[in-house]
Amino acid sequence: MYYGAQYFRPPFPSRDCWQRDLDNMQSLGFNYIKLWVVWNWVEPEKGHFDFSELDELVTESGKRGLSVVLNLIPEGAPFWTDTDEEGLYTTADGERIQYGGPANIPSAGWPGRCMHDPEFCTYVETFLEAAARHFSSFPQIIAIDVWNEPHLEPMYDYRSNMLCYCKHSVVAFREWLRKKYVTLDALGKSWYRKYSSWEEVNPPRRFGTWADMIDWRRFWLEELQRWLRIRVDAVHRGNPDIPVQTHVAYSGILGNKMEGGLANELGDEFLLSSVVDMFGLSSFPRWLMGKEHMFNHFISNEMVAAASKGKPFYQVELQGGGGKPGLLGGCVPTPDDVRVWNYNTVAAGGKGSVYWQYAPEPAGVESPGFGLTGFEGENTPRSLEAGRCARELNRSDLDSAGIVPSVNAIYVSRDTDLLAFSSERREWMYSGSIAGTYEMLYRTSIPVRFFHQDDVRMLADSDVAVLYLPMPIVLSDEEIDMLSVFVEQGGTLVSEACPGLYHTDGLLRQDQKKLEALFGVRHREVQGIEDWGKTDIVISENLVLTAWFYRELTDIVSDSVSVIGRFRDGENAITEFRKGKGRSILIGSYIGYHDGINPANVDFISSFAVASGYHELSQIKITGSQPYSKLPSSPVVRLLKNGESYIAVAVNHGKEPVHIEIIPGKGKTRSFDLKGYDGTVQEIESC
Repeated sequence: MYYGAQYFRPPFPSRDCWQRDLDNMQSLGFNYIKLWVVWNWVEPEKGHFDFSELDELVTESGKRGLSVVLNLIPEGAPFWTDTDEEGLYTTADGERIQYGGPANIPSAGWPGRCMHDPEFCTYVETFLEAAARHFSSFPQIIAIDVWNEPHLEPMYDYRSNMLCYCKHSVVAFREWLRKKYVTLDALGKSWYRKYSSWEEVNPPRRFGTWADMIDWRRFWLEELQRWLRIRVDAVHRGNPDIPVQTHVAYSGILGNKMEGGLANELGDEFLLSSVVDMFGLSSFPRWLMGKEHMFNHFISNEMVAAASKGKPFYQVELQGGGGKPGLLGGCVPTPDDVRVWNYNTVAAGGKGSVYWQYAPEPAGVESPGFGLTGFEGENTPRSLEAGRCARELNRSDLDSAGIVPSVNAIYVSRDTDLLAFSSERREWMYSGSIAGTYEMLYRTSIPVRFFHQDDVRMLADSDVAVLYLPMPIVLSDEEIDMLSVFVEQGGTLVSEACPGLYHTDGLLRQDQKKLEALFGVRHREVQGIEDWGKTDIVISENLVLTAWFYRELTDIVSDSVSVIGRFRDGENAITEFRKGKGRSILIGSYIGYHDGINPANVDFISSFAVASGYHELSQIKITGSQPYSKLPSSPVVRLLKNGESYIAVAVNHGKEPVHIEIIPGKGKTRSFDLKGYDGTVQEIESC
């Protein structure tokens, strides 16, 4: 397990603090320290590397039993690389982004040149390889993080724009299109254009037709995965045996506040995780995740856990002090925040928490934020709680335990996300539908997991019993076929409106026969709800659901279909189709969206789920919670497995105490009490 802090980001902290701070980390029970290797700090002159400060820090850390992870930062480029204006990142408006000093790189050089510039890419590879080779003789270095929060680097400062339109990126995009379409005629047919040469093909700079924007976003997602592989390969040339990791700033699918970010900032955790040995995430819950930070932090951990696909993941950056929305800082975490966030990660199967950062920032935009400790290195209530969590959770049984997958799953679609973005940046509709569906199961403490479209071929052979499709407006023919097999073999499929209405290229699916065979109904039309607001779906006199945005009207084409709910005008709103050994439910609107929670929606969605969440459990009984309170307050229970033993992790996000009983399929019932948040005691119980 990894418990510790990010420490050195040149030039801070200064050398006169090192001995004091490292001694205190050791006394807190930390076993980990992360150090930034900023390119311009170690290679201020081309070909002349100076790692002396880091050598000293690595050596002194090892003396105190602190394992070291080096975070290589080519985004702080040396100023001698600033030689080609045409290689600078370029916005859709034509602005070339000059080298400067952002909030997180005091030594400046950000963002460097675009990695599509072949000369600059070679410089980056040389730096990465040299750093890996230099530190290969230090046994206390356990991993190298090759990319700090991978995304298209300037996008966090240019969220309302798009990148990159430099000449190198335009050429790379054309080459990507050549490989995908082979001929110019095939591209023209897909984009509804007529070109006479490839030089006429340019990336879109505005929102209009979907096909070109979908390709432009998909190109960048794949390029960032390729750029990550370039970094991994360079490090392995310098040190073939070192484990390599990266960590995302947040789930791209969800975004910090459940408003998405995959197609805008271009970080796709499901693509990125496949390239590295270890994976992780950054989280600044009090700063960036809003009032519902307990819930938002937990769902982010579970999404990144799903993306890791069994690889070790952990909280690589966790808010240690006040975040920085203003001049002098923002909300400071309480010790209870620190404790619950730690247990959130463990419950999701994570292997520890590392704080951003140990000491307060002394200069620049982030000053005086983020520090676990005080200005003079003194402990604070939150640093003492961080130490307590480190000593409590650094356990061998947790370290070797893996996630037990829930039988309830929520489907995640990259293709739907890309189409939603291409329709004038409406990612928030899709991410909000995923988050809302998850939250409704969360509020009833029903375990659930995420299932990504990349794994759809494995669905029929998985442990999934119930699969919910939030806003599934894009489905490939293969996905529809795999969903049909899942239902025929006994699965329960619950889909929101317009499943597969579009192909993956954004073209309307006019032949609905596959979907008719899956749901037993024929699509008639889509109707927008007035002001894109809400409407009712009536299940019974006492059960009325809230639905958002649109109504999909359908006609029944099979005798095996029954109507569960109707719109107020009598049109079919929810149908159930018995197919093979299973069933498929089609909801003709979007009832999972998270903008306000109707208890009726919670009851309805949770009624399809397996309440215990796991094949291994017959029941989870929780008493004393308030599942329908305005803010998320529910306890969560998750199962881990270590060999033949199971570990139940329970975390109470609410302010009231709860009593939990876990009833396995066989064996003795386990029960325990959790105090409420603001004095929370979490539990880990072996089963």
